[in-house]
Amino acid sequence: MAKEFEAAGMPVAYITTLDGLARSVGAPRIVRGKAITNVAGDPNLRPSDEKALRKEIINKALKALTTSVDEPTAFD
Repeated sequence: MAKEFEAAGMPVAYITTLDGLARSVGAPRIVRGKAITNVAGDPNLRPSDEKALRKEIINKALKALTTSVDEPTAFD
């Protein structure tokens, strides 16, 4: 689906813990998440720490969305 959005001119940032799989299917922008069960958070953290983690992941995704890429690119 990411490829179709990209082809239509809408950039996509794929947040995942399976970055190898994302690369293999050609996802254009790959942002590493925390865990398979909690991609953009960690319920084991204190609320303030989880908020900081979520903010970090989302900021990486926003940076990825504003970056032009020609091949699958990881944003760590």
